[in-house]
This record gives sequence, C-alpha cells and structure tokens, in this order.
Amino acid sequence: MKYVKDDKRQQKRLEKLLRKMAKGPHVAVGVLQDDPVSDGFSMLDLATVHEFGSKDGRIRQRSFIRSTCDAKQKHHLKLMEKLQAKYLSGKMSLKTALEVLGSVVEKNIVQRINRGLKPRLKPGTVKRKKSSKPLIDTGRLKGSITHDVRGI
Repeated sequence: MKYVKDDKRQQKRLEKLLRKMAKGPHVAVGVLQDDPVSDGFSMLDLATVHEFGSKDGRIRQRSFIRSTCDAKQKHHLKLMEKLQAKYLSGKMSLKTALEVLGSVVEKNIVQRINRGLKPRLKPGTVKRKKSSKPLIDTGRLKGSITHDVRGI
C-alpha cells in the first residue's frame, strides 16, 4: 500500500517562491540606457522615433520591438511556461529564468532588425547610407538593445 507523506517543506518552499514572484520581478528588454547621441538626442529618443515614427511624418514607423514581440508571442509564451516550470520545481532560480527570457527576446529583436523592416527606405536614403536595410547605419541602435533583470 502506498501513502502520501505530507511534507510541509515543499509547501513552504512553493509559498516562498510565489511571494517572491508577487513582488514584481521582471525583465526589461529594449533600449534601456539613455546616453546622448548628439545635441541632447539620446539613443532612447532614436529608438522611439523609429518604433513609432516621427511626429512630422518624415521618419516612418518601423517597429522593431513591438513587431518582434507580436511575431514571437507564441514562442515567448512557451519559453515562459518552460522557465516557470523549472523555477517552480527548484531547478532554476528566478533571476536565471528571467535572464534566459531576456536574452532570447533581445536576440529576436536584433534578428528582426538584421532581416530588414518595412517600409523600405527611400532611394535617396539608400544612396546616402549605401545600404537598403532600415535601422542599420552605424550599428549603435542595434548594439544598444539589451535586457536587465529588475525587482530581484
């Protein structure tokens, strides 16, 4: 005859993990630093203009963060489920799980920029840049995409 042993240690461990999760640990992904590029215009400002387009309409919207998250949503949700299971079973720390998630999302955003974004660049811009790929000029914007685990 088999029996179930009531192990309060396991329950206490799970309760502790859930309390820790309730404090709001998360991972931020994108252009997180606000270093000046020129004339008070920061890398974050540049990323925002490209993500949403300029107010005057001269720079068209070329979403690289939202479009990546939309396109990879199912993949990211599956990864989060796997990481959550590892965390809850004690096989992975919360910080490590969030680091893995952040690293994957960061890599996906960079890959999306490398593949190219729509709308296409105007012929004059292609001639000036000597490249037809939007958001790739000096590489500083792409190099500014990072992730940071917070709240732990």
